[in-house]
Amino acid sequence: MATTHSPIAVLLVGRERDAAERVAAALERTDDRLDVDPAAEPDEALDRIAGGRYDCVVAAARPDGTTPSLHDRVRAREADLPFVVYADGSEDVGSAREALSAGVSDYVRRDPRTDDAAVLAHRVATAVESTRAIREAERRRERLERFVEVVSHDLRNPLSVAQGRLELARTEHDDDEHLEPAADAVDRSLALIGDLLALAREGTAVADVDRIALADAVEASWTSVETADARLVVETDGEIRGDPGRVRQLLENLLGNAVRHGGDDVTVTVGIVEPMYTSTRAESHGGAGFYVADDG
Repeated sequence: MATTHSPIAVLLVGRERDAAERVAAALERTDDRLDVDPAAEPDEALDRIAGGRYDCVVAAARPDGTTPSLHDRVRAREADLPFVVYADGSEDVGSAREALSAGVSDYVRRDPRTDDAAVLAHRVATAVESTRAIREAERRRERLERFVEVVSHDLRNPLSVAQGRLELARTEHDDDEHLEPAADAVDRSLALIGDLLALAREGTAVADVDRIALADAVEASWTSVETADARLVVETDGEIRGDPGRVRQLLENLLGNAVRHGGDDVTVTVGIVEPMYTSTRAESHGGAGFYVADDG
């Protein structure tokens, strides 16, 4: 994760104001990005958080056990605001484990052998940068989804008109050999738009896979590619497992590349690649792959 030089506003909640001011000054000297405001009491801290100006809360671990309560109250107001606990070293390991399990961003234990301010400043900056990166990724995903929805809508309308016209033409001229491929191309375009929208909404992971007859998928993809005088040879009647829409896109790309780079009269061959197991105990889970080769 890249380090940024954007200012980082920190609210430091100490056990007492003098101690909080000393730690705040040390943090600002250590990292000039940090702008640290000290607060002595949890209620004061919560009032300040309500303003929405802080990027992180640093809370000193309190012997009265109120730090977890402060964390819960902060999270209730700002669910993703980084919260770092700064302990003086008297707490046991269990306290750190409990705090991290409760959802604090980090737990820094004071160590007289190290530069505490440098360690704490680094942890604060890391927590803030991680949160900013997550927020930016969410914003980009939302922008992408809005963009795809608009584009999908704008593309679907003319394609739907073309689809309706083709259906009408087929009823009047059912012997025209060009209408069926044109209708298939329109249907395929509409399916791709749907896949694009789903991809923008759900990401790249494939949740469900189906058994796919490779020969049928290859032949269907071949009809969507400009093949000129190229020849297709399918050397299998086997099956693969995958998402049908994405397999279709992959095959169209591979077949199209083979024709473009192999020449108009290239022969393109598709077959199954069986997995090779390095252990006699390995079992097949339908993991066969396939190859696309050409003689160009």
